Amino acid sequence: MSLLWAADSFYIGVRDLQAATKWYMQKFGLQKIKVELDEGEGCVGLVFPKESPTPIVLGPVTNSAEKTTRMLYTGSIDQAWKWLSSQAVSVGAIETDRQGTKFFPMQDLEGNSIEVSEEP
Repeated sequence: MSLLWAADSFYIGVRDLQAATKWYMQKFGLQKIKVELDEGEGCVGLVFPKESPTPIVLGPVTNSAEKTTRMLYTGSIDQAWKWLSSQAVSVGAIETDRQGTKFFPMQDLEGNSIEVSEEP
C-alpha cells in the first residue's frame, strides 16, 4: 500500500490544468488514467499507483467543487507529513480532532486545500 491513498474520488478545480497535472504527478507520484464524466471535457484523472482506481480529477474551476472537503488517507501521519514537506508541498501542523484522529491540511500549487488524515 502507498503512503497516501484516496478513499473516495474528488474533483479539484484548477486554472492551469497542465501545470497542476505535472505538479500532482511529481509531488504524489500519481499516474494519469482515462475518466468518464458527464461534463468531463478538459479534465484529467489521476490515481495512486498500486491502489484501487479511485481518481483525483483535475479540471476547470467551478463553484460547487470548492465546497467539498478533499481527503487523502495515510497509515502514518508523521511519515506522510515529513515526506510531503520534503517534496516542498505546503503543509500545516499536525492536529487531532475530537475523535482523536490526527490530520493536517496541505495546499497544492494553486492554493487548493486537501486534508491528510490517519486511516479511519
